[in-house]
Amino acid sequence: MLKINTGRLSILPLDEYNLELSINDFNKMEKNLGLTITEKNIGTREKDVFKIRLKGVKNNPINYMWYTTWIIILKSENRIVGHIMLKGYPNENGEVIIGYYMQEKYRGRGYMSEAVKEICNWAFLNDDVRYVIADTLKDNIISQKLLQKIGMVFYKEDDECFWWKFNSEYGVQSTEYNEG
Repeated sequence: MLKINTGRLSILPLDEYNLELSINDFNKMEKNLGLTITEKNIGTREKDVFKIRLKGVKNNPINYMWYTTWIIILKSENRIVGHIMLKGYPNENGEVIIGYYMQEKYRGRGYMSEAVKEICNWAFLNDDVRYVIADTLKDNIISQKLLQKIGMVFYKEDDECFWWKFNSEYGVQSTEYNEG
């Protein structure tokens, strides 16, 4: 299984089996992966998002990591503290869109900056990726600061969101990637 490791985090894409487990019983997925059981389940909104991710995974079994939810594990607690999603394989312009969520208890400690930066690193290993894109609600100042911190730049807005882009030409620091 693919895994991205940083000093504090492990970030791994949920395969079809574990994504289905997380939708049906989050704690069974945690147990299956040998993680600390959080005694919580994902909410209705998260479940709906995970179901959308599951369709993408089923339709793209070889490249499932571009369609699934990646869980962010805090190594010191062996616990899931958030997740990141790549919203499909890069388009014809080399763009891949990400979304992310961090549990409130773990916000403000730099974990999400670390995780998003490393997902960008991983994505840029693919020659088809030229840009990683994220959107933020216009009032989500914290997320906007996070994206600026890792080097993303504002490039457009719509009625609801600001859009940010990270260019592969600028690169990011190397990371340890494990398969197995």
